[in-house]
Formats: sequence, structure tokens, C-alpha cells
Amino acid sequence: PHPLNGHLYGVGGGKAHSWAVGSDGSLTLTSSSDTAGGSAFLELSCDGRWALSASYGAGTLAVLPISPNGALGMATCVKMHSLRLNPTLADRQEGCHPHQIRLDPHTNKWALSCDLGASRVWVYSFDSVTGTLVGEADSPRHLLLPESAGPRHLDFHPSGRWVYILCELDGCLVVCDWDAEVGKLSPKQTLCALAEGIACSRAHHSGNAHVAVSTDGGVVFVSSRTDNVLNRFAVDLTDGTLRRCPGEHASTRGVCPRNFSLEESTSYGAVVRVLNQDSQNVVSFPMAHDWSDHVGEAVVLELLGVCPVVITAPVVLPTSGGSVADC
Repeated sequence: PHPLNGHLYGVGGGKAHSWAVGSDGSLTLTSSSDTAGGSAFLELSCDGRWALSASYGAGTLAVLPISPNGALGMATCVKMHSLRLNPTLADRQEGCHPHQIRLDPHTNKWALSCDLGASRVWVYSFDSVTGTLVGEADSPRHLLLPESAGPRHLDFHPSGRWVYILCELDGCLVVCDWDAEVGKLSPKQTLCALAEGIACSRAHHSGNAHVAVSTDGGVVFVSSRTDNVLNRFAVDLTDGTLRRCPGEHASTRGVCPRNFSLEESTSYGAVVRVLNQDSQNVVSFPMAHDWSDHVGEAVVLELLGVCPVVITAPVVLPTSGGSVADC
């Protein structure tokens, strides 16, 4: 959802799309623009002026402008990645496969992209005036992980001090110090994100999928498609390191939990909503106010005939005009 213009944005078919959200929640397509590849992820800048995409198959990152009326324009920047990789890992890592791109939400100055194929986190400076990703592919700023790691998604801690990188292919969760002054990731802890005795799978749609930090910064959530569970880790707020929460492995009540969202509301409290792609359902787990444990019964929404892959935060329509949000 856009912070100001009443539009929803997404990707599909090699393009980014914008939809106007009606007062009844209905969607009307308003624009589409090429993303230079089949995109897997779309990120909006906090000022609402740019959409950034990661194209898994093409190995590209792109930046598209968002006009004041919500329409998407032609890409202002495209980064294409191509590396010579280990042929013994060609089952999943035969080429560069950026799976996600995230902007540092505290500064809007840095774009970080998890590349599953290259086992790297690309770190580019983001020029929010021109819509440009700045930096070379061989920059020492990029974070190189073990070649079989396959980083898929990451999330920033609300403090702005740490970044959590989830690897799909080796099952690991990597904790990094984050220096937003110079755009530097420094790994400090690596732990297995799977339950004890569970071996990670490199097969498609089988490894770790998504990671998110609770709004209070106290818990990191991870979804695993290997055993269809949602895992929780407690954050040491002095240094950002993690430890497993008691009873941390919770069934997602479905198969292939590809994505989830963390929501807070004054009307219904804290909720984790999990999208189970293969079983075609969305499961909502009520949580304690500090995200420490499940409370109450999970609610299952069946979506027969639909394989859910992404869930957004609740869409709130703007009540007044505006063109640029404060970052």
C-alpha cells in the first residue's frame, strides 16, 4: 500500500502494476510498467516517490518512478547481475537470482537485495532524487555469504542497528550489525532457523521463506516450508543477537508458508497472518501484546483455487491530499 495516494502496488508478468483502492476495497488497475524481468518482490520508498523491484529470473533490480496521480513510469535505473558461480550448486544457483529488495526504512539511503543464486546481499546507495541505485557489482560493500546459503529475505530491526538475513537453501538465519552511515553489514551470529532434527531442503518451494521483526523489536519470526512451521526467536536488545523462544515452533495449519505479516491494531490486538501457498489458506494467529506467545484460537480462511503468495499490511485510504511522505 502507498502511504499517501490510495493505491496498491504489485508485480506480475514482468511488470509492476498500480491499482486504485475503492472505498469498498475494490481494485481498479491504473498503470503497468516494465521491471526488466519477472519480478519476485516490490518495495516502495518511504517518501512514496519510487518503486523498487527484484527480478529473480533475470537477475535484475529496477527503480520505477511513481507520479503524483499514482501511476508508474518507465524505469529510471536497472542493475543487471551476472557472475561465474559454482557448477556443483547449479540445481538452484546456476545464476544470480535476487529475491527481495529492501530500503533502509530509517534513512531511505540504502537498498539491500538478497540474491539467492549468488549468495550475496547486494548493498547499493539509493539516490532518491534521481531514482538511481549507485555502486558497482564488485563493490566491497556487498555482503558475501557461504556459497550454498541462498539468502532469500531480510528485515531491519526497528532500532536501525541490526539486519536479519534469512537463507532459504542452508536453513540459516544471519544476524548483522548495520552501519547506516556507510552502508555496511557485519555478520555477528549465524544460527539454524529450523527445529532440531529438521534437515533443510534445497528443492524449490521447500526451504525457509520469510523473516520479519516485531514492531517492538523483541521477536524475530521466520517461516519454514521444510516442516510448515512459524519459528520465533527472542532478540537481545543490547546487541541484537537471538535465542530460541520456548515453544518456538508453531504449525502454520497448512502447507508451504511462503509469506506472513505482523499486524497491530487497537481493535483486535497483535496478529500474525500466514499465507500457506499449497494448501490455499490464510491462517491468523492472535498474539500477546509483546509478541511473546500465541493467545486464543487461530482463524483459518480457505481460498480454494487460489495459491496465496503475498499479504500486505492493512490498506488505509488517505483522508487528505499529499504528495510526499516524511522519511
